[in-house]
Amino acid sequence: MSDIKTHLRELSVATTIGLFKERIHFTVDDLYNSEKFYNYASKLIDGDISGASNILSEPLYINELQEIINNGYKLGKKIFESDYFKIYRGDTIQWLGNDTQKGDPIDIYVGSYGFSLKEESFILKNMGFYELLNCLTGSNYHRGLHIFEKFAPAEYDAWFAYTWENFVDYLKEQDIWTLKKGFDISECKLEGNNVILKFNGRTCIVPVGITTNCEYMDYTSAIIREKTFSKWINNEFQKDKKYIILKKACSKKAGQAVCNLITKNYSPDHIYRFFQIYDTEYYYAKTTHFETTVLKVPSRASFPSVIKLDKCHFEAPTSQLNIYSTFVNTQTYNQLVFRNECRFSHGQFNGTPEAKMYVAKNTSLTDLYEPIL
Repeated sequence: MSDIKTHLRELSVATTIGLFKERIHFTVDDLYNSEKFYNYASKLIDGDISGASNILSEPLYINELQEIINNGYKLGKKIFESDYFKIYRGDTIQWLGNDTQKGDPIDIYVGSYGFSLKEESFILKNMGFYELLNCLTGSNYHRGLHIFEKFAPAEYDAWFAYTWENFVDYLKEQDIWTLKKGFDISECKLEGNNVILKFNGRTCIVPVGITTNCEYMDYTSAIIREKTFSKWINNEFQKDKKYIILKKACSKKAGQAVCNLITKNYSPDHIYRFFQIYDTEYYYAKTTHFETTVLKVPSRASFPSVIKLDKCHFEAPTSQLNIYSTFVNTQTYNQLVFRNECRFSHGQFNGTPEAKMYVAKNTSLTDLYEPIL
């Protein structure tokens, strides 16, 4: 289930449009009451919204949640009152935020208009690394492709081995490491030649002598990795100088190899996927405290062929690997820069790193999508 912020961001826009469409008298203050908000949404949105019932966990929305409501109200009002969008009383409103199987970024439909909703964020897509390579090179990599294991295996093993060795040494000196957060309890300790990793009654046993992340993965589960060893790294070890040096060496080796691969094998045939362009057009709508923007994303068939790859490079200023793809609009000559942040989403050495895609701050999406509002 998505978090309450995501649900409020999506449902506040849909509900606001629905309230105006049905000519129901209300004020934005009414939407700060979670029960009233949920009742409005249930009546105005076509289909089941029970997957967003976590928005009822807060009786009144304040601070950040209230700001999300304000932004959603502002965006919904602007869409409804615009001359561009023709919204009629009989139009249905659909919420797609609970559909994890859909193949596009649309969050809500108002009549025939699909909207992908953003707020205070430059994130374009939570992309897997395999998707990044497939989009830019036309390759056929599969989910689970690990950037460090594939492109810097020796450096990755050195980074892991050093971290694990220091983790074991820490437990030898301290006997036990614990972390408590609310009702959650993480615990790590040594028993003979094994490291015992525990989280809320779940246990994994790992031999002290492992030296690779691959071995570590074999002995552990995702939740144990996230809540024990990864938490220890984050709380006790991530500022260690050699740890940072080894992580940076791994990032640089992988980054250089990936950029060389993309530069050598770049193919424009699947670039529409990189730019979040699909068979059907939709609208990218972003709202913040300072601005409200709606852009029309073209369909694949009408996507102009004026966007060309200029270069691909990487940066790892401290240790975090970022892959930059720079494109040029050959009509405006403006650059579009996208950054893929290659990192573990649920703790270091836990599973496969993602390649979360960001729009660089100086990049205007109006060189890619058509401005509407």
